Amino acid sequence: MVFGRLGMKKFSGLTLTCLFMMLYGSASLSAEKSTQPEYEDEEVYARIVRRTPEQLRGFYLGREFSSAAVDKIVQSCLITPIIKNKKLEALWVDLDLWRFEGKERIQRLGREHWHKTWDELQLKQAHRSTFGWTLMPEVRDLRLDEGVGGSVVIPWQTGPFTLRMRFPTGLKREGPVKEIVFKDLTCVEDIKP
Repeated sequence: MVFGRLGMKKFSGLTLTCLFMMLYGSASLSAEKSTQPEYEDEEVYARIVRRTPEQLRGFYLGREFSSAAVDKIVQSCLITPIIKNKKLEALWVDLDLWRFEGKERIQRLGREHWHKTWDELQLKQAHRSTFGWTLMPEVRDLRLDEGVGGSVVIPWQTGPFTLRMRFPTGLKREGPVKEIVFKDLTCVEDIKP
């Protein structure tokens, strides 16, 4: 048994979730390290993490989501940006300013889309909350050395696309807009044996 003499009772749900995420993250990191695009300058660090449908299925089924709910999630493409502000000036994440572009503009599947989907499936509130905390905040300011990460969802794409992230700066968003562009992103498919 992995937990040895300590036994399962010594581990809280949060501890087990953290342990799972560490194992899940490290297992996929070695296989995907080269496929996780990064950007860094003196102002900001950004990395894009992408998970396969199989990884997403395991994550959400492990949290007792219904098969129908998991099917809806894996039919989409979840892109998980991780952003860190490296300067004193505030950096604003505002998803309405981000653009996904393929052959034409790709509409983000925001929280309202998921509220409707979960209503149709009569998903329990606990599962709605769990899904919600995996998403990138819609609007959030980042101060010096603060970071944020979370999934941004778009419809599944068969070809490459570009993500243009625009970040207003300054406490009142009065500063220049910082733009980071990730080109040739793809939705990651399951590895075929």
